[in-house]
Amino acid sequence: MKHLVLHVGAHKTGTTLVQKALRANREAFAARGYDVLIRNEYENLTEGYHSRWRRQGGSLRNVTRAFEMVRNAATQDSLIISHEDLLASVHSFRTGPLYAPAGDVLGIAQEVLRPERTTVLLYVRRQDRFVESSYLQTVRVGSTQSFEEFMKPVTSDNLRWDTLVETIKGAVPADAEVRVNYFEGIKELHSRPFVREFYQQTGAGVTPSFSFNTEAVNRGYSDAALKLALVGNGELDAEDRRKLRLFLDANFSNVTHPSPLLLTPEQREQMLTELAPSNKALHGMVTPGISQAAADLAVNKGESPYLRGGK
Repeated sequence: MKHLVLHVGAHKTGTTLVQKALRANREAFAARGYDVLIRNEYENLTEGYHSRWRRQGGSLRNVTRAFEMVRNAATQDSLIISHEDLLASVHSFRTGPLYAPAGDVLGIAQEVLRPERTTVLLYVRRQDRFVESSYLQTVRVGSTQSFEEFMKPVTSDNLRWDTLVETIKGAVPADAEVRVNYFEGIKELHSRPFVREFYQQTGAGVTPSFSFNTEAVNRGYSDAALKLALVGNGELDAEDRRKLRLFLDANFSNVTHPSPLLLTPEQREQMLTELAPSNKALHGMVTPGISQAAADLAVNKGESPYLRGGK
C-alpha cells in the first residue's frame, strides 16, 4: 500500500461531518488512487470482527482479521479510514487511559497493510466537554446510568491527550505524519473550512465539494431529552429506543432546548487544573499553522484553548 490515512477520532470531534464529506467525495479520492472507508462501511466490510474485540474484550486477533479483510478488499493503492471507534470505544477512559489499545491497533494496521507512508489524524476536545459529550453518547445508544455513576471510575490521568499522542507516535514509523488538532477550531472556522483543513491534512490532494447540509450534521441531547432517554432506555426494547432517539433528536435537541448541566463549576475547575500540565504538553504536539481560514485562531497565536491565558 502506498499511503494509509487513519482518521481515528476522537469521538465527538466532528467525525460525522468529516465522514459525510468523505462519502460525498468518494469519486474524487478514487481518481487520486484512494479507497475511502468510513465507520459503518468499515464495520460492514469487516463483518463485526473489529467491533467484537472492542465491545467484548476479545482477542486482538479479531483486529488482525479485520485489517486483513480491508487489505483483501482494496481496489486502490492508497486508503483512507475514518472511524472514531478504531482505537477503542467512546468510554474507554472509564477503565484506563484514553484509547489505551491505540498502540496495539496501529501496530496491527502497519503489520497487515504495510503502507509506504502513514498519516494519522487525531482531533482532541477539552476534557470536561469531552466526558460530558461522551456520557450523552452512551445514553443515546441505550445506557441508563446517571452521570455520577458514569464518572465514578474516571481519574484525571485517564484523560491525558498527550499520553495518547505519544502512544500513537510510538506505534507508527518514525517518518509517519501524526497530525493533532483542536476540535474547538470549528467554532471559528465553521463547518466547511473545518472540512477543507481536514482534507488538506490527509495529503491526498483532494478539494472537497459539499452536497449536503454541513450545518445540521449532528445534534446533541438537551437536558429534557436526557431525562426522557434515561427513563425510556430502561423501559423500551431496542426498536422503540431507536424511535425514541429519532424523536428526541428532532424535537428536543440542544439546538432548540437548554443543554444538560452535568459537571459542576467546581468539578470542571478541578479537572482542568489537574490536567493543566498535560494540556501544556499537548499544546506542543498540536499541528501548527494549519488554520489558514482563520488567522486569528488561538492556536495560531501560540495559545492553548485548554489553558487560561494561553499558558
